[in-house]
Amino acid sequence: MAVHPLIEQDRDYITALRRHFHSRPELSMREFETASRIQAELAAIGIPARRVGETGVLGVLQGKRGPGRKIVLRADTDALPIQDEKAVPYASQCPGVMHACGHDAHTAALLGAARALKGLEDSFAGEIDFVFQPGEEYGKGAVLFLRDGALEGAERSFGVHLQSNLPVGKVAVNPGAENASVDHFTIRVTGRSAHVSTPELGADALYAAAQIVTALQGLVGRLKSPTDPALIGVGVLRSGEGYNIVAKEAVIEGTVRCFSEGTRAMLNSKIAETARGVAALYNTAAGIEVESFTRALVNDAGAYEELVPALECVVGKGNLVPKELSLGGDDMAEIIAAVPGVYAFVGSGSEAVPGSRLAHHTPGFDIDEDCLPIAASLYVESALAWLKGV
Repeated sequence: MAVHPLIEQDRDYITALRRHFHSRPELSMREFETASRIQAELAAIGIPARRVGETGVLGVLQGKRGPGRKIVLRADTDALPIQDEKAVPYASQCPGVMHACGHDAHTAALLGAARALKGLEDSFAGEIDFVFQPGEEYGKGAVLFLRDGALEGAERSFGVHLQSNLPVGKVAVNPGAENASVDHFTIRVTGRSAHVSTPELGADALYAAAQIVTALQGLVGRLKSPTDPALIGVGVLRSGEGYNIVAKEAVIEGTVRCFSEGTRAMLNSKIAETARGVAALYNTAAGIEVESFTRALVNDAGAYEELVPALECVVGKGNLVPKELSLGGDDMAEIIAAVPGVYAFVGSGSEAVPGSRLAHHTPGFDIDEDCLPIAASLYVESALAWLKGV
């Protein structure tokens, strides 16, 4: 393993930043303090930066050897509505909000990489765009940078995400698909109230909604090939005003996850058709809204071939492993679709750190901070490999 010397030199700096961000988490699109700290760090490094939207930050570093290629390095910055249960000095100071997915580490690693690359600016031509993206958890951040035009002219993109079930020192990456698309649907069922003893006088929205939830589970199993991974998950069913009242309204919320755009379109269409059809059976009506968070994340095969040597330079050939397909989503997919690139998953788990092998999005989640210089070095080596054409 070969952590970049400038990153090794800044190990304590990167660790301190990660702990700061971990203790001061902010929810999606509310990352105001986080964005201010990022801008302050970039200013101290000597990299000009500006806001994109309210809480996104774009830093731009020009190599001293003149014009050349352009690469985007991206980190996400938002936290989750989870209560931190760890008994550590850097635990969240914000009740009910926690960095339970490693975005604090991504941000710290990219700032460490920015400091190292500033120190190397005399060695390369071209431009590095440092994208500190808000709102990943709800698919709202990447589009801000795309609509802003901030990434225009870039030929390559690169990002990292920690992975707790992967040991420190391993990096998982594919030359193609890694993560699923994400859509969020809301179904509103409307009926008519009555006393439960006279259901025929009402139209039971709760019963209709329950039947809709059950019917949706059959769509994945019967309308697509088992070799085409997809998921319909329902996480919310709200209804009812009293134990003895036929419910007049019900709300269902769920998600569709796919790798195929054709399957994605088909399932979203069938969900609407199923909801309306089942609702009508019980004299109720169903309306549906679908919010698209992100497309499937598919690494560019050409970028993968170009950047693999840079990744192996950091972790060694034997420690670069295939990434298992995940039905979790990430809007880095939108950046890669616009700017061909690679998303690498960095092992952050170890037996030495309690919580570092727990699943993401759980209240005890933590990382082995030995992964931080690895993540930062991956940013550095990927940028240099593209800009120098090696």
